[in-house]
This record gives sequence, C-alpha cells and structure tokens, in this order.
Amino acid sequence: MGKEDASNAVLLVISQVGCDESGAGRLTMVVDGREMGSEEWQSLVAEAENFDVISVRVDRERLLEHSTYFRSLKNFSEFNRERLNVNWDPPIFCILLQCMHGFQSSFSSCVIARLIQAADYFGVDEAITRCKNWVDSEMCNVRCGTEDDFLSDLLSIWSTATEIGEKYVGELCVKSLAINFARAMVKESFITLPLSLLEASIDHPKLTIKSEMDLCNALLLWYENQELSSSKTAALENPIHLFKKIQLDLLPFDFIIRRLLWKYPLNSFYTSSTTPIESDYAFSISLINLWGEFASKPVKDYLDFKPIIRLTEYLKELDFSFCHQITCHHLIAAAAKVATIPMSTSRKALLTIEHEVWPDLPEFINMEKLNLSYCWRVEHKSLQLWLRLVCPNLLELRAQHCGHPLQMVLEIGPRLPNLLVLDLSEPEELMDIVGAVTRTKSKCSNSRFQASGQYVYDYIIWDPRKQYVENRLRELSLRGRSEMTDDYLLRIARNCPSLQAVDLSGCSELSDAGVAAFLNVYNHSGGLRKLSAAGTRFGPVSCKAFESQAGSSNELHRHLEILDLGGCSGLGSENLSCLLQALPLLTSLGLAFTKLDDMALSAFLGTSLRHLNLRETKVSGGVLSRILARNSNMKDLNIRGCTQLAVHPFDFSLVQNTFEWVNVEAGWGLSDSTFSSFGFSSWKLRSLAVGVGGSISGHTLLCISEKCPELKRLSLCFQVISDEDLLRAIRKLKSLHSLELQNMSHSSGNLLREIASSLPDLKTLKLERVVPLLSDDDLILFSRSSTGLQSLSLLGCQQLTNVWLETVEHAWDGIRDLRLEDCQHLLTEDGSWRLLISLPMLEVLHLRHIVIHSHQHFCCISSYTFVRGKE
Repeated sequence: MGKEDASNAVLLVISQVGCDESGAGRLTMVVDGREMGSEEWQSLVAEAENFDVISVRVDRERLLEHSTYFRSLKNFSEFNRERLNVNWDPPIFCILLQCMHGFQSSFSSCVIARLIQAADYFGVDEAITRCKNWVDSEMCNVRCGTEDDFLSDLLSIWSTATEIGEKYVGELCVKSLAINFARAMVKESFITLPLSLLEASIDHPKLTIKSEMDLCNALLLWYENQELSSSKTAALENPIHLFKKIQLDLLPFDFIIRRLLWKYPLNSFYTSSTTPIESDYAFSISLINLWGEFASKPVKDYLDFKPIIRLTEYLKELDFSFCHQITCHHLIAAAAKVATIPMSTSRKALLTIEHEVWPDLPEFINMEKLNLSYCWRVEHKSLQLWLRLVCPNLLELRAQHCGHPLQMVLEIGPRLPNLLVLDLSEPEELMDIVGAVTRTKSKCSNSRFQASGQYVYDYIIWDPRKQYVENRLRELSLRGRSEMTDDYLLRIARNCPSLQAVDLSGCSELSDAGVAAFLNVYNHSGGLRKLSAAGTRFGPVSCKAFESQAGSSNELHRHLEILDLGGCSGLGSENLSCLLQALPLLTSLGLAFTKLDDMALSAFLGTSLRHLNLRETKVSGGVLSRILARNSNMKDLNIRGCTQLAVHPFDFSLVQNTFEWVNVEAGWGLSDSTFSSFGFSSWKLRSLAVGVGGSISGHTLLCISEKCPELKRLSLCFQVISDEDLLRAIRKLKSLHSLELQNMSHSSGNLLREIASSLPDLKTLKLERVVPLLSDDDLILFSRSSTGLQSLSLLGCQQLTNVWLETVEHAWDGIRDLRLEDCQHLLTEDGSWRLLISLPMLEVLHLRHIVIHSHQHFCCISSYTFVRGKE
C-alpha cells in the first residue's frame, strides 16, 4: 500500500453509543493506514474495551472506497471537515478499520456477531467476507465445540445474520451446529435454541451424533423445557415437526418403552416402516412382535427395514448398543449413500456383501469408536470387511453379546492397525447362593460334542497355514466366553504382544496350564497391567508364572496393577502367599470366594491398594488392620462373609482415620465402633452393604445418612434398626438408586410410602422377609409413584394376590428383573404368562415357592427362573 495523501486525512472520533465524548475514558492516538499492522495498533485494539472514546487518523479516500456508509456522507459538508464523529463500539470499529485497510486481524467467536452487524451498517464488504471465511473455517470445525461459550456465540452470530439477511452466514451457523451437535446438546444454553435453528441443524446432511438415542434425549429435553416456559410455549405450536426428526427404527427397544411409550404420541415420530402407528398400545404390541420376528427371521426377510443411519466425515464415535435390529446391510447402505467423502484410490472393484453388489465405500478416517454391543444380527465376516474399508483408523470396538467368533481377535488386528481396545465379552449371571458363585453358560457358545469325546467349536476355526500379523491391541475382554480354549488363548498372546489389560473372567474351559502359558508370553514381552481371571481354573501353575520371573529384568509383577481371581478355588493358601508376595504394586485385588487366610494375606507388602475384595475368605481383623494401615488410599472394601473377623476383630490402634471410602461391604465383626475407627468425617460413600454378622445401630445409620447424602446403594441384612430410625434415614438419602432390606421386621405401609415419596430415582428395590403384611393396595400405591423401577425382589409377602400384578404392566413397563419368592397365592394360571407378555423389557423372572391357581388344579412351583434371551 502506497503512502496516503496527508491532505486527505480525517480524524475519526469513535465514541461508545450513549457516551459523552468529553468523559474520563478519552484516548487519542494518531495512526495512519500503514501502521494498522503494527504491535502498537494491535495493543490499541486489545485495550479498546477500556476506553469510551478513541481518536484515529485515517485516509478519507479509503473510507469512500471501502464503505457505502461514508460514500453516502460524501455530499454532506460535515464529511469534508478534519474531524468526523462515529458512534459505535470502539473495539469493533477498530477491527473494521483494519479490514478496510487490508490488514489481517485475529477474530474470536465472541466478536463475530458484533463485527457482522457493524460491517452491514457501514457497508464494508471486506469485513463481511472475512467473517464468512472465519465462520466457515473455525465455527464449522469439531474443535470449536470444546469452547465453553461456543453455543452462545453461535446463536448470537446466527441471530445477527438472520436479522440483517446474511443468508450464507446463517447457513454456515446451521452447518456448524450440525457438525458440533453432540457437544452442543450438553451445553446449558442448548434449551434456548430457536426451533427454526434446531430443525435446520437436524435436517443438515452434516449432522454429527453418536446415536439416535442421544438425539432423542436432547430434543425431548429441549421440548420439555419449552413447555415449562409459558413465554415460549406459544412459539412451539406442535411438537410433531420436531419429533419427526427422530427415527424410532434406530432407537433401542428398551429406550422406547422406558422413555417414550405412554409419555409421547409415538405416531409423531418418524419411522421407515410402512405400517402406520395407530396408538401407543398397538405400537407396543407390534414392537414385541417385531422383537420376536427379528429373533426368528433370517436377515434377508427384513432388509426392507432401512433406517437412515447418520454417518458424516466428522463422526468420531458411533453407538448402536442394544439396537437388535441393526445388520451389516444397514451399515453398508449408510456408508454407500455418503458420496461426498473421498474414496481410497486403491479400491476399484465392486463389493459383493450379503448377496448384494455395492460400489466402493468411502473412508471415515475420523471414526475412532464403534459400539455394536447386543447387535447380534451383525454378521462377523461382513463386519470385518466394513470396518477395514470404512473405519481404517478405528481405535475402540465393543461388540458385547454378539455372535462374533473369537477368531476376530486375530483377524481384525491387521485390518485395523490402530485398534487398541476390543471387547467381545458375553454377559454372565453371577448369583450368590449359600456362599457359592454359580455362572450361567455363554449363550453364544456354539459347540458340538462328537462321539469321540472331543468338542468341535463352530466359532473357533484355526488355520495353521495362515500367518497372522501382530496387532497393537492393548485392552481385550473375552469375559464369559466359555468356548475359549488353551490353544486359542496362547495364539492370542503370540499375536497380541502389546496387550496391557485382559479380562478372561468366566472362561471356564481354560486350564491352569493354559493360563500359565498365556502369562509366560507376557513375562518376556513387557507384562500385563490388568488381569481378570475370576471363575477360571487359575491355580498353582499360573502362580508360578509370576514367581519364576522374580529377579529378571522383565518381571510381570512390575507392571501388574489390577488382579481379580475371585472364585478360583484351585488356589491354596501357600499359592496365594507366594503370589501376593510377588505382586507388591497392586492397586486393585480381588480374591473373593478363595482359600485366602491370614498367612497368605500377610505376605502382601504393597502400599498402593485402592480396591480390595476379600468376600467369603478366612482373613481375620488383625492382619486386615495391618493391610489397611499400610494402604491409606483405600476406596473400596468388601469383607462380607469373613467369619474370622468375629473371632479376631479389627485392631483399631493400627487403623488411621484418613480413609475416603466410596464402597464398603462388610458383615462379621462390623459394629458402630468399627465405623468410627475408619474415619467417619472423611467418608464419601456411594455404596454401603451390611450383611450377616454385622451390627450397626439406628444412630449410626442416621449419621451415615447425614454425612453421606450422595449414597447410591444401601443394603441391610439382619440389622436391628427401629422403624423410626430407618424411615428418618431414608428421608435424607434422596440420591438412592438401590435399596435392599433383608430379614428386618417393619410395617409395610409406612415403609413403602416413605420410599415412594423420598426416593424418586430408585431403580432397584429388594424387600425380603421385611414386610410380611404387604398388601395389594400398598404395592399399587407404591407402583404409581415409583415408575422408574427396573428391578424388584419380594420374598415372604404372603398377602399379595393377582390383583397387584394386573397393574404392573402399566406402572413398571420398563422393569427388567422381577423375583417373587414364598408369596403363596400370587399368580393365576393366566397371570404367569401375562407377566411375560405385558412386560416387554423383562429379562429375568424368578419364581420360587409360588402356588399358581388353575381352574382345574393347584400348581406349586418350587423354583423357576426365566431369562429372556437377546437372540
């Protein structure tokens, strides 16, 4: 830029609107156009917020060239004077001057709206262009969603652009909100978004959310807040247009029942099904039927079910957990419809997947996490191909309770070189029955027993001629995989040298020697950080895998921090003693239901323990006190069922009052003095269970309720506490999610009424031999107040009849676990089946010592447990 003619210079006096020019905040600085890129000018702009008046000398011709506002003043006499007054926000006008003089200026989201308004008023096209470029490059970026004021600034920019008619800036704001929707919907200002902006962002092809359920929750939250505001209700004439954005076809069935059914008109929601929804009741029946159809029909019979899966190049996480209806066909179709993303040039041939021919699929290089848990319709071979082509940079894959073969562990690694976390676990039902742990078999275990006495596993097919490439997996969960074999586990170890955390709990077919061979591989490759082998045959040979490396440079115990061997009955006291001696750096230790005793526990010399589970072992209070004294950072402690604590109680002189307990489960040896010795003032309890052998008073329970108001779980068994103290404690524990009372005599009516009124978030209720006089009316009134209950266990309520059960389907349609024991004449012949039909979310129905009435005879059920299969 050449030197400007000094005779054309004009002094712009920029004063805040409504400010007296002669005020105390006056500042005069003469800077010509060439100096607007200097540090002095940048300092002036940065400090401009502190001054009401700023004087700047600029070239008159430049004002005429770049501003329609000043061109309109050309024919007026005041424009030719040496001094020209401008009433505008000084910092914003200084940035506007920089744009007019061609200098770059650093913008922030908080000034864009005001700058657009100023550029429109003064007619400075350069500033408008720069604002557009800034919004396009900065606001339309996932990173901007991390800013605390991102949504407020975006709303301000959109409102200004809409007001002045800058359509392109408004469209950029819609795009920015769509891209950052996942972050925007958790901001407090989300509920203030205008309906038009919200709808436009959801309709935008770049809408980025990890699941349809998240979108549904966000829109329902927005709508419910609009309903609470009388001033905004009029603007929201009908929720149908908003709800039509939500696809029922992509929501988990249980979410529809818990969150939507009977609360919102389901015919207002979008569905790709050709069958119209006439009523909520009709839809609930069709949903149950659809669930059954998905379980019985092959994939090809319902490929006409084609929801619109929202995939964009900005997506980092995708969650389809519990969407049983999803198949690989839907994933492939979703990727194929996104034609704007560049495809790999190395892929040219058409793909044949699931008997259909597809074009090359684009790569979603930003996709890092994928959750397909309980999507058991997703076929593993097609999934592997889809992942390799579409998600080459995936870091985490979770596919719990799916029909994926374990061979995926080996085959998926080379195809996804960046994969770090793989979860192929199967759910187990662990039930404590008379001090024993029983485990249900993996539901997806496809094994056949031949006449030769050998098992042939359909899922595990190992090709010895195939060379498997090492992968970078760090965390692997195979929990509950009862088809896991020693040979296969060893192959995993050899091909996954980077593993740091592995969960083998419930892999009951693994032998002691097989686990030991697995551990020996990691003794030489750096060691594991976490090992969970609860319920396996981990025994003396596996213990030697730790002991044999003592003194070597790659000792396994130098890395292991978390160890869970609960239920491993093959470990003797001497084995446990040697094992604990070799693992002094543990932060979490689980030895529940093992042969642990004082001799073995005293061998542990660690000082970093935070979690300790010694349930149903033979440890005494003296040794346990010394362990607690050395590990002052202990958070979780489970010593329930340790009978030796009653014979040899805690040594309080060794225990310091510095613990910040989070979870405590205890029984024998527990008393009021024990609680006090653990440091009452520093407790941050979230879960407390007092079992058989323990004894706390009503006074202690009240102290707990006062000092731990955030307690989430309370379990009391065989405790002598008065009705008054129990009810007073419940009134103060507003945050309880789980309440379990066993073998405590109380009045039914007062207890249930207090629970209903004081615990709005209660999810689990267990009343076993607590309220024998519980009546149908008591439970009906309770069910109307506690509509969010998901698990209910009643034992010894002999006055209950079938009348109460008739109300369950309306009050607790989201209940998952129902256990009824020793309730006498509770069911009719039709009532037992009605429970299964009317409670679609029911997963476990446990009946024991129940007399079922029939028109022809009585049927006495000694024990019956029904578990609804996901498949």
